[in-house]
Amino acid sequence: MISINADKIRDLIETAFSGPEREEALLFHVSVERKAKALILFYELVEKSLPNFVKINSQSTSSLDRKEAEEIIDIKPLLSEISAYIDAFFMSGRSTMDAFAHEIRSIYGLGGHTGNLYFSKVPSLLRRFHDNSRMSSYFQSNDVENQAWYKELNIYRHASTHESIIPFMPSISIDPLTSEWKKPILKLPIDPTSRPLQYNSKNFVDIGKSIREGLSKLLVGIYDEILQDIVESKTKITSTT
Repeated sequence: MISINADKIRDLIETAFSGPEREEALLFHVSVERKAKALILFYELVEKSLPNFVKINSQSTSSLDRKEAEEIIDIKPLLSEISAYIDAFFMSGRSTMDAFAHEIRSIYGLGGHTGNLYFSKVPSLLRRFHDNSRMSSYFQSNDVENQAWYKELNIYRHASTHESIIPFMPSISIDPLTSEWKKPILKLPIDPTSRPLQYNSKNFVDIGKSIREGLSKLLVGIYDEILQDIVESKTKITSTT
């Protein structure tokens, strides 16, 4: 569940719309919910996979140097698995937002279905058709496209979709105080579209967490505004009863 208000809006769609219009709006509402869950799932799968790097490193330092160990211990399956999760995470995040654009279009009547509707186009459509809505004001005051998490999502998703997999660099070290392995860090390239690839402190866990939190806040905030617009009869759903 995204939020209580999101569930209320789903119920209103079911009662206020009918036929293909209801099917269309419900399809995208469910799509947003499931894609948002997928993003969380892929993030958690990456986190669950991280301890496996420690296991591999422990074996490689017990009796062999790293180069010799890599010839014996095949880490390619682990790298391939995590790479798939990282790519899927970024694509799920962007897909969630574009599915949300279609749900907003359905609720506010921003034209017929088109495969060329993206989240970035929603603010201008709202200004055109519903400039006095709370949703339009929300976009004007929040400037979503310039928020850090949104920019990170876009740049990594663009690279994974239109270029290559997102290269990452596992960083593993031992805590000098405890002599225990630290939690592995998956360093991400500063800019995955720039060559040569360069790395700093940017890592998947931190960036992924920022995107998760930013997207969740966005979905909850927008559903809140949609419900208020419904109450004020500023959508195609004109009643909350």
